[in-house]
Amino acid sequence: MTEFIIAVPSQLVGLGMETLINQQPNFSVVASVNNQQQLRDAIARYPFATVILGSQFCNDGTIEIWRRIQRRQPDVHMLLWAAKFQDVLDFQCNLERVEGYLLANAHKEELLSACHMLSKGRMYVAASVAEYLAKNPARQRQGELLAKLSKREIQVAQMIAQGRRSAVIARLLNISSKTVNTFRYRIFDKLGISGDVELTHLALQMKLVDLEEEVVVQDDDESREGGVRR
Repeated sequence: MTEFIIAVPSQLVGLGMETLINQQPNFSVVASVNNQQQLRDAIARYPFATVILGSQFCNDGTIEIWRRIQRRQPDVHMLLWAAKFQDVLDFQCNLERVEGYLLANAHKEELLSACHMLSKGRMYVAASVAEYLAKNPARQRQGELLAKLSKREIQVAQMIAQGRRSAVIARLLNISSKTVNTFRYRIFDKLGISGDVELTHLALQMKLVDLEEEVVVQDDDESREGGVRR
């Protein structure tokens, strides 16, 4: 029996998933959770389950929360239910492994195909996600860039490029603002750049962040950091 834990932001979507999955032979939804603590508790109880995780389940902290879960429960698998392509890139760049990728507009057949693939120990990438990644013109340069940075540095770099203040990054990653700035200057040194503006331009060129949002970042002055204009 393959066990699933559903952790998506919409309870209505979660209920539909549960009904669909439970109709399949040898599949069982053992928990449907609504918050971070419920997710931790469910994984502790079912450590070999596959978690269908909404990319915005815990808002901007979802990646960091999953990183900690993955360290404590290395046998748990995750199928990402991504709200948008940028979420796919964020998870791909910042986690050691993700077993499956689906977009939130996927058809039920895609969800079931993903569940069947993961139940056999294989990875699943939705066709739309694979096409998006294949068409990314910056894939080679992106790989060269990512090879220079640690997972944490990539995460900080993305957040800086999105215009987030150091205090916000610190809160999301559960580190101090001083540590954020240590990462910032380490990133600058590794990439041969001198400020947030250059980092933002590079991140956009490498497709570490996309252009669905207009990113506004002032130069590297903590008292003048910008935000994301929607």
